[in-house]
Amino acid sequence: MALTSAALALPAFSASVPDQVEIGIKTTAYRESDQNPESVLVGSVQRYDININQFYLITPIGRDWGLALDLSHESMSGASPWGTVSVVGANTQLVMSGATIEEARNELSVGVTRYFDTASLGLSLTRSEENDYNATAMAVNGEWDFNNRQSTLAVGLSYSTDSIEPSDALSFGRTLKQARRNASFSLAWTQVLNRASVLQSGFSVTQHNGYLSDPYKLRDIRPRQRLETAINFRYRRFMQRSDSSLHLDYRYYHDDFGIGSHTLRSAWYQNLTDQFQLIPSVRYYSQNQADFYVGGDDYGLAETVFQSSDYRLSGFGAVTFGLQGRFSQRDWSVSVNFERYLSAAGYALNASRAEHPGLLRFSLLSFGFDFRL
Repeated sequence: MALTSAALALPAFSASVPDQVEIGIKTTAYRESDQNPESVLVGSVQRYDININQFYLITPIGRDWGLALDLSHESMSGASPWGTVSVVGANTQLVMSGATIEEARNELSVGVTRYFDTASLGLSLTRSEENDYNATAMAVNGEWDFNNRQSTLAVGLSYSTDSIEPSDALSFGRTLKQARRNASFSLAWTQVLNRASVLQSGFSVTQHNGYLSDPYKLRDIRPRQRLETAINFRYRRFMQRSDSSLHLDYRYYHDDFGIGSHTLRSAWYQNLTDQFQLIPSVRYYSQNQADFYVGGDDYGLAETVFQSSDYRLSGFGAVTFGLQGRFSQRDWSVSVNFERYLSAAGYALNASRAEHPGLLRFSLLSFGFDFRL
């Protein structure tokens, strides 16, 4: 989720017809910190390294249409937690995958938008492929302006089908092939408060059906349905005296796995010159554990009993510090972004009883270049 912009996205603030061709490329290096050797019972201590290359194109088609094309390629290597073991007289320890896992993912997304005087309607198709996981998604979104463009209503619908075929299924007795379906609805209202500030509030609901367990875990049994709801608030305030703007985002999330989470992000967009902008940011995240989360895998339970020791379902908190710089000219711009993510049970508002040993720490460095024709 740190690497994809599509996840949990609300419809954007009111869009307009693109008046020129815009092309962008971006490369990102994502590096997870190695696992503490004392927390690993067996397997590699190396976590994931991911390199991402992205390309996008936005172009007008005639007077009233716009086309958006997005391409991305990810190459991944490293090891991941397979499960946890409760050791008598010691903290819970990890069972990690052994030899380095290497994987690649390619994604293509194509979208078209029809623009009207006070509205727009868009359709997009996305295809993502890995050697063990494929996903196809379709999304429809619309925006309507009111009150002399001071208010905007945005609605989004999406549907996707995913299929998974674990690459080492026969070697480890994993499931051979499974599928899942996902449907999502989002609604947002954007209001211009005054000449210097804008507020957006939104709601989204997502339904997952099918195989929701992690096939690469040694013991991971989850319900075959998951209902997610979220509310979002985004506030933008321009400070004329300092030639800067404040961005504040808040999101509350809840699902029927029993997880509730809070996300608060703040960013300061400071114009240092007519061409250069500096953007420091900080993001705080907190979630409680899922109802069926267990600190250590319990093989004494029947396989019909829900349980998971996945660290992503534990109670934890996380802080992300970011710094971005942008240099812009009339027809091109370049950006550099760095983020550092730290997570721990102690950061949470309502943590698990014991911290999961597999919680992540990672760094992310991105370089982007955009130009307009």
